[in-house]
Amino acid sequence: MIRQDYILEWIKRYVRWLAEIMGLVKAQDYEAAIRRIDLALRTLLEVGPDSVTNLAEGEILARLTMGELGPPVEDKCMVLAALLKQLGLVSAAQQRLDLSRDCFVKALHLVLGLKLSAEGTDLAEFVPTVEELVEALQSDDLPPRTHGALMLYYEQAGEFAKAEDALFALQDAAPGNADAVQAGIGFYERLLALSDATLTAGDLPRPEVEAGLAQIRKMGSGEVK
Repeated sequence: MIRQDYILEWIKRYVRWLAEIMGLVKAQDYEAAIRRIDLALRTLLEVGPDSVTNLAEGEILARLTMGELGPPVEDKCMVLAALLKQLGLVSAAQQRLDLSRDCFVKALHLVLGLKLSAEGTDLAEFVPTVEELVEALQSDDLPPRTHGALMLYYEQAGEFAKAEDALFALQDAAPGNADAVQAGIGFYERLLALSDATLTAGDLPRPEVEAGLAQIRKMGSGEVK
């Protein structure tokens, strides 16, 4: 009971901070927003806005799991994703475009990780959506593994045409990469096990799936340059 009360108070505190930050960003009071983001990040990760994107994801998770009585890691990841989105918005407004991009990418990885988790975590309303973060990053080149995660996310959501677009982006980002080719083969083979109605609902009819599989198999055999 004590732990549940602690978790509830923890969540309330961060939701209140997020609301304040979003209000400051909306009002374009970026200096005040940065100060509040700095406080939240240092409380959560013990690093500030200029250092958070330098942390590898494994280090982020290690920091989030510290403390036996803390909230579940999933809750902390949700809060961190929301903070990173706001930091990305502030950084973009201040023309710190590299930092902005890095914030959006890390937020996207956190959200995708939560969405793809075996537990099927339900995300809180304050968590940025995949679509919001992808839109924020649409003009940027993304890492190959981001495209791979997006492919799996859209496949899981039944949006097969979008998943195929993410696969094409993965192939472009990692041309000739054997793991990328195998990921594509696995994607199309999984789709072929689905019904025609399901594929059509996902905007990727069976003939297109078969054609895509044939094409990527040629890539794997070296027939397509």
